Amino acid sequence: MQRDFPYFYSMNLRTGLLLFLILLQIQLFGQTYKIGFSQGDQIISGDSTRIIQLKKEPFVIAVELDSLDGVFVHCSERSVIAYGAMKRNIPDFENIGWKVSVETEFNLDQELFLNTIDDYCYWFYDPQGYDWHRFDSAIVANDHLVKAKKTIVQFYSIEEKKNIPLSETPSKIYLSFFSIKGSFKENSAALDQVQTYQLIFED
Repeated sequence: MQRDFPYFYSMNLRTGLLLFLILLQIQLFGQTYKIGFSQGDQIISGDSTRIIQLKKEPFVIAVELDSLDGVFVHCSERSVIAYGAMKRNIPDFENIGWKVSVETEFNLDQELFLNTIDDYCYWFYDPQGYDWHRFDSAIVANDHLVKAKKTIVQFYSIEEKKNIPLSETPSKIYLSFFSIKGSFKENSAALDQVQTYQLIFED
């Protein structure tokens, strides 16, 4: 789906509300998340190096949030953010709350953003504050536990401002997830849980 300025402008209010949520995020004891991958009927488990082997076909990222509103996501052909996250040293970390990209509600475009070094995604679930989220529409939520999925049928390049079909996907992509403790607004935000993956796509 091609982007244009009116589309982004119409999302400004909701994006502002999301930024407010991010900037006020407070770490609670026991907050965790889990990430999983599947393609077709196959559940894909990475080895100790978290390398995920995929075909250039639609796949699903499963996200489980336990007492956590959301998780930050960065996806790129470049390894800078992934390696920084592993070393707990992400460039310009204190400003990440202001660098969240606008994805479609309920994953309407079924895509994964290819980020630059200066933008991120934030996948969250907060039914009391928002009637929308970035996952597929069907979510299972019980008490503090949320199980969600994000179906991927294409990528969207932030830098090139265009869609990239899975058939043209780069052979290797770095995918990073991290949660925070503290608050960006109070300048007390710090990395908490970090998971990084290499997605390897077969020709």
